[in-house]
Amino acid sequence: MSDTAVYLPGGTVSHRLKWNHSPNGAGSEALCGRTAWPGYWYGTGSQDEEEKAASLPLCVACAAIIRHRAGGVP
Repeated sequence: MSDTAVYLPGGTVSHRLKWNHSPNGAGSEALCGRTAWPGYWYGTGSQDEEEKAASLPLCVACAAIIRHRAGGVP
């Protein structure tokens, strides 16, 4: 199962939610440990949100965890 791309309002980077966390939960953690609390994640509510989440650069900490999962830095 893949991680979900999300972002915070006014955010300049996207995050990846843990596979078992819902983007509709304010307390849902991204791979880096960030939550949207007290707000909510954006990125799954409409086509525009999905495109924005995909266009933002990935959070450095989330990217490091994804690289680690894949076996390290190429």
